[in-house]
Amino acid sequence: MGRSSRAQADENRARIVQVASDLFRARGVEAVGIADVMKAAGLTQGGFYRHFPSKDALAAEACALAFANAVDSWRSVAREAAREGRSAAAAIAEHYAAVRPPNRTCPMIAFAPDAARRNSGDPVQRSFREGVRTLFETFAEGAEGDGTAEAEARLQSLFAAMVGSTLLARATQRPAWAEHDAARTA
Repeated sequence: MGRSSRAQADENRARIVQVASDLFRARGVEAVGIADVMKAAGLTQGGFYRHFPSKDALAAEACALAFANAVDSWRSVAREAAREGRSAAAAIAEHYAAVRPPNRTCPMIAFAPDAARRNSGDPVQRSFREGVRTLFETFAEGAEGDGTAEAEARLQSLFAAMVGSTLLARATQRPAWAEHDAARTA
C-alpha cells in the first residue's frame, strides 16, 4: 500500500483530532491512550507520530477543537435568540444546561481536571485558558451589561454559576441543579 496523499493525510489528521476530542470529553485525557484514539479513528497506532509529536500535542488540539465547536454552537444559539427577540444569554444558559452524550460534554468541564494539573505554559493549559476566555466573551456578547466593572463581575458570576451548576448536575446525576440555575441565570 502506497503513501497517502497530502489531502488524505490532512483528512486523517482532522479525523484523529475529532475522535480524540470526543474520547477525551467522554472519558478524560488521562483515561484515553493513543491506541484508543487511533483505533476509533480507524487508523493504525504506528501512524500517530506522523501527525503529532506527542499525546499532549494532540490533547491541546482536541481541546481547542472542542472549544471552537462550543463557541460556534453558542453563537448559533445567540443568533436564533436574537431573531426571536429573546435574551441571548438566557438562550445560551438553556442550551448549556441541556443533557448531552458524554462525548459532547462541555469542554470546560471535560478538560478542566487535566488543565488544572498543568503549568501555565503547557499547550493544553493554553488551549483551555483561551477556550474559556472565548466562551465567556461569547456569553457576554449576548448579555445585557453597561460595561462597568460591576456588570463584568455579574457576568462572570453568572457564567461561573452556569458552569458550576452543570458540573454538579452531571456529577450528582441530578439534572435539577442545571435546570434550576439555567432558568434563573440570565
